[in-house]
Amino acid sequence: MAHHFSVHTGNGYMRMLEQYKAIHGQLGTVRFLPNHAAGSGVVYDIKPEYGQGTLQMYLLQSNVMLLIYDFVLTDEMVTAFDLDDDYFELEYCIDGSMHIHERQAGEARFAANELSVSLSQAVSGNIRRNAGQAYRGVSITGSRAALPAYFGSAGIGIWNETIERMDARERAEYYLGAQASPEIASAFLQIYHCRLPVLTRALFYESKVSEILSAIVSLEIERVSDYVAISLSPHEYRQIKRIPRLLMESPEECPTLSSLSDQLGIALKRLTKGFKMLYGDTIFSYHRKQTLQQASSLLLGTDRSVSEIAYEVGYSNPSNFGVAFKKHFGMTPMQYRETSILHKR
Repeated sequence: MAHHFSVHTGNGYMRMLEQYKAIHGQLGTVRFLPNHAAGSGVVYDIKPEYGQGTLQMYLLQSNVMLLIYDFVLTDEMVTAFDLDDDYFELEYCIDGSMHIHERQAGEARFAANELSVSLSQAVSGNIRRNAGQAYRGVSITGSRAALPAYFGSAGIGIWNETIERMDARERAEYYLGAQASPEIASAFLQIYHCRLPVLTRALFYESKVSEILSAIVSLEIERVSDYVAISLSPHEYRQIKRIPRLLMESPEECPTLSSLSDQLGIALKRLTKGFKMLYGDTIFSYHRKQTLQQASSLLLGTDRSVSEIAYEVGYSNPSNFGVAFKKHFGMTPMQYRETSILHKR
């Protein structure tokens, strides 16, 4: 039996937040965090008749809603949405998947390490969560009026001059889910794993929202500045966008550039230049950052040994993994786990 819900902005953003709260209240039992009166946040423990897990909700500066998902539902859940252009949302999938259907952008499976950005445009469609499909992720929702508070002295103009000027194809891809850069993934993972005292947690989350917005804008500025160097065909664009996921599917068997070129049907020079234009990094440097970021998440979110994590992210030699990790993070994997204030103990 599928559960159906709906949210809309017909009566304004604040009423939409109330709709979300009503949905969360139906799915879960409220467990207030300490100092809830100070607006620190709420945890919903998913009711047994709906599944298991938790959903955390925080209201940040300018009434931005932060949601942290960690649940699996017993039955399918479909949430219809009809939102005006005063609304924006960022969502990052850590693990699991869901299906997005939007009237103009189309539909897609939204999966691990993908980022969805609503880009302050009117959207309508539905989100479908399959029965038995676990989902871990973070979403940041706000009104357009909330954005300036998170850009500080840089001003909202840099967002308006970059992200808001994307063409229809780029907007659709961002909405349906694009591979997140290692820097963006890192910020979302730090939100997910945060175990700071409740009183300071909202401040930490707000700083991460600014960091994520800054990273999104910076990547777009770099992409546009490099665009003059190479113009990709739609086929080349789609194929190059497949590379991060292809490499992460079998990290222990990383292909050569030549084999990637053959597999994707793109000349090697155009492949490497096109990837650098889209992602701001070389293919294997980007992939190395992705694997190390995945490793950092496993260190904080699991009790697996360093050797097990090394093998999982594609390192056949744990010592080589340790050297690469220390070079990237400035400390060994065990130091990272033991000293992090984000570690789930």
